[in-house]
Amino acid sequence: MFYVRRKNKRISVEDPFFTTCPMCGVEHEVDLVDIIMQTDGDLENVQVFCERCTQKRALARAGANHGKEVQTCG
Repeated sequence: MFYVRRKNKRISVEDPFFTTCPMCGVEHEVDLVDIIMQTDGDLENVQVFCERCTQKRALARAGANHGKEVQTCG
């Protein structure tokens, strides 16, 4: 079990996990295990674009990624 401590209370961290798209701001569900594997566990500078923005970015780059795009910053 994973948890976060807030004012000496344990808050359970369970599926599903959500993040906010850095491009449009929409909240969307993510597969945290997949992101950890793609980033070797470094979650500090990770941004996950929603499917719609990933498609827009792929079209702008002449059709690369499909699905959800994980980008590390820094």
